[in-house]
Amino acid sequence: MKGAIAAIVGAAKSLAESTEKLHGDLVLSFVVDEEHLSIGITKLVEEYRTDAAIVGEPTNMKIATAHKGFVWIEIETKGRAAHGSVPEKGVDAIVHGARIVTQLGELQSKLRVREHPLLGPAKIHTSTIQGGTHWSIVPERCVLRLERRTLPGETSALVMQEVEQLIETVKREDGSLSAQARMVFERPPLETTVTEPIVQTLRQIVREVSGTDGDVVGVPYWSDGAIIFHSGGIPLCLFGPGDIGVAHSPDEYVNVEDVLTAAEVYVRVARKFCS
Repeated sequence: MKGAIAAIVGAAKSLAESTEKLHGDLVLSFVVDEEHLSIGITKLVEEYRTDAAIVGEPTNMKIATAHKGFVWIEIETKGRAAHGSVPEKGVDAIVHGARIVTQLGELQSKLRVREHPLLGPAKIHTSTIQGGTHWSIVPERCVLRLERRTLPGETSALVMQEVEQLIETVKREDGSLSAQARMVFERPPLETTVTEPIVQTLRQIVREVSGTDGDVVGVPYWSDGAIIFHSGGIPLCLFGPGDIGVAHSPDEYVNVEDVLTAAEVYVRVARKFCS
């Protein structure tokens, strides 16, 4: 993100020093907490409204109009503690959790047919599993955490319904299963139509500056652009230097030429959109 920030600040400096003035306001925002609760962007859209936005996520200099959302789910299984020498006297909550995990493969197979043209299929995966207290005690409790990546049009209610159906399937196979699912947190997906003026303007400028086709893509990660779109009602797209494939890695980097090109794109988009 430092690469995009450099490009954005460089673009704003260029515009501020230019004799050609914008016919509208250009708002720059750099917010905290995007990878947790998004308190920065949530507060921002309460106080500011714009006609459009570009979020400088690392898109490999492509124009992203869609990304998935996510739902965090906890499933708690309950068993009955017993001494490890007589496990038949208890009910193993971890074994019940494992049965739910094995059933996730079936759910993922069903999700594969639900495919978005830019984002591919919906996905679900296990995140953590916790249970048990001691070597010699049959565990009476197990907590399984799942993450479900959602497509535009999918809701948290739909996700939870699918999880409940999965649990019911396991219960039919094992009547002793006791499991309860709850949603812990969710964030919505994003999909901006390509006919939005900000998308059309950005595509035109990218073609002019880079000589490429101005490809429109989807990205696999979530961004707080979804909050700008859903809570702020602001149409937007994602565009910036950098590759998400190296993000959060020891060798994270951004190409300097891409930073300079992105700055030029931001300058031209601001001029054209604000005209």
